[in-house]
Amino acid sequence: MPSMDRAIPPSPPSDLLKAYECLKNADFASAERFLEAALHENYEHEEVLFALKSLHFWREPLLNLDSMKNLVDRGDFLMESWKRYCAFLLHVGGNFETARYAFRRAVFGLALDLYLALPDATKDQMGPDLDFRLGRARKASGDLELAQQHLERAAKSRKQDAAIMAELADTLALAGEMRMAKALFREAFFLDPRAVDLEYLESDLIRKIIENVRKLGYSGEVVAEWIPVYGEILHVLDVKRLLTQGEFTNLQSSVARLEQELLNSPRRREVLVPRLLTRYFWIVSQLQATEGDGAKLGKVLIKIKTLDPEIHARYTET
Repeated sequence: MPSMDRAIPPSPPSDLLKAYECLKNADFASAERFLEAALHENYEHEEVLFALKSLHFWREPLLNLDSMKNLVDRGDFLMESWKRYCAFLLHVGGNFETARYAFRRAVFGLALDLYLALPDATKDQMGPDLDFRLGRARKASGDLELAQQHLERAAKSRKQDAAIMAELADTLALAGEMRMAKALFREAFFLDPRAVDLEYLESDLIRKIIENVRKLGYSGEVVAEWIPVYGEILHVLDVKRLLTQGEFTNLQSSVARLEQELLNSPRRREVLVPRLLTRYFWIVSQLQATEGDGAKLGKVLIKIKTLDPEIHARYTET
């Protein structure tokens, strides 16, 4: 009878773990020394190679950072560099979350320190803009409670800001408050998918949808457009609210505009189709919740089928 024992993956080199601890404290120089030592111990260790490639990526942004004097610009530059790093990782390959987490702690920890070092007068002047930055940085640094406070304060000032809403949803998901997170994610991606920076979102709740969309072959900014569609199809963004009559009227008007735009600009189909599908889903949900006109509901379902038969099949299968 064959052995049922499974091969146990080798433990990461101790120097690699020491490098991660250094990174969490933004000590890149010490991290590099430990990574070089880990590489010397095993020249083919995939995670060590991944971490070294990541470290090499961050050399140039950190050097450029030193030339900037404005604290907000420096913090924002680190944030934008993180987006470029995420694009870099898509090409590098490998899924070493421990390494990614260590670099995230280093980069966002530095950004947080820069924002916190702003003069009080500047902080007051920035208002929700600063709260948004601090919330994002604290979330990435692991301080979910304070991150939530910053983002809730920013959201009160900017109720229709999809980027703030998505960051708050992500923070809530990481804290285990799934129902509210799902509702806010659904709202954010309905309002303005392209305002949401996917690279900053960390919770499994939203990352799984993003991964599913990318596996289907979508890339770039189009990925965000399809997230509310597959959030619905996959029954993930399934916490819904009842619209007011005014909101429902505006929703129907936006659908009419998008339908006309699709007729006039078929080249924009890759953007307009997911936006229309998202709005059709919202109309269906509203009609079902209010026991609305059955004939109107049937017409919307036919529109979904005409626009994308495969999505319609998946949407109506359960």
